[in-house]
Amino acid sequence: MTVVEAQDVRKSFGSYDVLKGVDFQANEGEIVAVIGKNGAGKSTFLEMLMTIQTPDAGGIHLFGKELHCLSINEKEQLRKQISVVLQPTQFYKTMKVYELLKLFQSYYDSTKDVNQVLAEFHLEPYRRTYFDKLSGGWKQIVSLAIAFMSQPRLLILDEPTTGLDPHMRNMLWNYITDYNKRMGGTVILTTHNMDEVELYCDKVMLLNNGIAEVLDTTERILERGYRSIHEFYLQNVTV
Repeated sequence: MTVVEAQDVRKSFGSYDVLKGVDFQANEGEIVAVIGKNGAGKSTFLEMLMTIQTPDAGGIHLFGKELHCLSINEKEQLRKQISVVLQPTQFYKTMKVYELLKLFQSYYDSTKDVNQVLAEFHLEPYRRTYFDKLSGGWKQIVSLAIAFMSQPRLLILDEPTTGLDPHMRNMLWNYITDYNKRMGGTVILTTHNMDEVELYCDKVMLLNNGIAEVLDTTERILERGYRSIHEFYLQNVTV
């Protein structure tokens, strides 16, 4: 099933054309990386999938529904099926981990047991720790645990492993791939770590100055003769 489909999406801010005709597709169960240099349009594209930004032209379908045809209430219902983890992570600094999970459980009207979530994400030792006192890696783990509270059909991640050490990166990716297998959910993420793209992602979209120049599986990209996704990126991104 197609979860996200974008057709000839364009977006400008004043005289600056950010997206210049992006075609994109992500299916149920896929992990898709959106890559490109800073300023290529990655964040703007993700904001459209979050329904924060509206295309100037073209169309976006989420879960088979065309966004520009939906009412405000219908968009609100759609957002309940999406979870987002952005960079940098910011939560209530004076709240403890357990309190944060309980808070977002009520926001999402989730049936997930908070104690079970603490156990699943190895957060039990930090249940009474203030969020602001956690390391960057554990803050990101808490953010992911909160995102999973709603059991989303679509998970959007903005550079989820930036600044994390190899152990924390591996832990985070274990949670993401496990979610993908158990829930059949779709993950769309931005990253500058091409090794992670090659290891964990099913598909890649390369944005160059607002244009989607490549949308293909990692396997087919490597079959073109590139030794790695890192090499593919370096040879194709516009400097």
